[in-house]
Formats: sequence, structure tokens, C-alpha cells
Amino acid sequence: MENRLLIKYIKDGDKRGWNMLIDKHSRTVYNLSFGFCGNSDDANDLTQEIFIKVYKNIDKFDENFNLTSWIIKISKNHCIDYWRKNRNNKFRIDFNDNVVHDNHSPEDEVIRTDDLDILREKILMLKPELRAMLILRDIQNHSYQEIAESFDIPLGTVKSRINRGRIQLAKLYKDG
Repeated sequence: MENRLLIKYIKDGDKRGWNMLIDKHSRTVYNLSFGFCGNSDDANDLTQEIFIKVYKNIDKFDENFNLTSWIIKISKNHCIDYWRKNRNNKFRIDFNDNVVHDNHSPEDEVIRTDDLDILREKILMLKPELRAMLILRDIQNHSYQEIAESFDIPLGTVKSRINRGRIQLAKLYKDG
């Protein structure tokens, strides 16, 4: 469904429109939240909080802008606020994610799970802005242009920050 029609339904109080918006964007919001907090319980809480913010501010949404970018921007800002409030607390990594993988042997699955856990730990060590951009680009496959619109920054800045984030991530891997 076109975003303008979806927004019209939501603004008119049609619950189906709201449900469609959540269905369409919940995975992106959850994945970004998970990248900031590192565990599924907190990611679920953040996702709910973000959608409450979206709901409360939907009347302020300018229909000339991209809805996905607007939701990502709200998500990113909320996650950064969360990180700032909790950065002195040690983040925990949820090792019990229910991830379905293709036909791998049990040994392959253990190695893959260990690799994902290490990746999550290293991503959590990055600064919030770099972390958000890497999650959006390398995990969720958003385009550079979508990320630039979401952060309201030039395309070149997005590319350089993603590159810097990748370099820092590689250094974290190298340093152990």
C-alpha cells in the first residue's frame, strides 16, 4: 500500500492502517534496536517505545517525505538516547535468539552462532552513529541514499562513516 494512503488511514483512526504500518516496519525497528542494546528483551521494549513515539507524532509527519526514513530517524534517535542513558551499564548479549538457518550440521551451527555473538559484541563497542549506520547498511541492506535521508546528512558523509565503522569493526576483530 502506498505510504500516503497508509498515513491517511492512520490519521483517520483506522486501526488496520496502523497494523499495516507496524507489520511493514517492525523488523527494521527491531533490528536497529537490537543492534543498540544487544538483547531481544530490551530490543522488544525499545521497538514498542519507538512505535508509541511514531503513533504520537504521526500528525506531524509531512507526507512529502519518505515514511521509512522518518521511522528510521525516530528509531535511531530513540536508540541513541537509550544508549546514552545506559552506556555506563554493561550491555548484555542475548545468546538465546531463535535463529533459523539453512541445512547446516550441528558443528556449523555452533561456529555460526559463536561468530554472530562475537559480531554483536564488537558492534556494541562502536559509537552509536557508526553502529546505526552499519546495522542499516550491512545487516538490513538499506541503500546509502535511504540512510542519508534517515540521518538527514549528505550521501558522502554516510559513505565515509560506514567506511570508518567498518574499519573500526575490523580493528576490534584484529585486537581480539
